[in-house]
Parts: sequence; C-alpha cells; structure tokens
Amino acid sequence: MERRTTVTAQEDDLAVIATDARLRGIALSRAIGELVSERAAQLRQRRRPRLGTFRSGSTMGIAALMESNPDAPAAQPFRS
Repeated sequence: MERRTTVTAQEDDLAVIATDARLRGIALSRAIGELVSERAAQLRQRRRPRLGTFRSGSTMGIAALMESNPDAPAAQPFRS
C-alpha cells in the first residue's frame, strides 16, 4: 500500500534528486519514494537480532571442560 505525504527538504537537495529523476525518466515523487524505501531497509537491517558464534579451540565439550576444572563454579555444591 502506498501513502502520499508531504516532505520537507532543502531546495538544493531536492534539485539534485529532481535532476537524477529527470535523467532516469521518472517522477520526482518516485525518486523520493525510492530513497525512503532504501533508508527503511537500512533501518530494518540494523534492528535484526545478531547471534554470535565462537570456537574455543578445544575439542572438549563444555561439560568436559567444567569437569576438568575443580575451581569451576558448577563444581561447587549449591548447599553446604
């Protein structure tokens, strides 16, 4: 769904966009719409959750590493 709206911008900036639109043979409103769409895509990309992965460099699993370290927090009982 498209929505019409009013845009406030510097005249020089609009002139650059208008010249580009004219050279491409499209309406100024379409050129501005493309810019809005590109910026919205950038903002959406920035909001995506990022999950990190890592390698420990060891072939042992986390449980084996914890068992091999007597000072590890998990080696301490919850109750005395």
